[in-house]
Amino acid sequence: MSLDVISEVWEALRLHVDMNERKDAADTLVTYLMENNYEAAEIKTAFRGDKEVAKALTYYADTHDHDEEEEDDEYDDDHY
Repeated sequence: MSLDVISEVWEALRLHVDMNERKDAADTLVTYLMENNYEAAEIKTAFRGDKEVAKALTYYADTHDHDEEEEDDEYDDDHY
């Protein structure tokens, strides 16, 4: 599915998501997109101007970069 279409759907639906739950909704959206092989730069472009999605991208990058470092460390430890 095109990120442009997903962005349009998000724009239409986000107004119906309670303000207190938009952060979680954006986190879920970004996680779904990243796990389905969309690149962060593509998401950022498609959702430009959306603060919740931008914050969710930053959070995703911060949490998953740390996870990858841990996985790399475990892999390195197994081979020594």
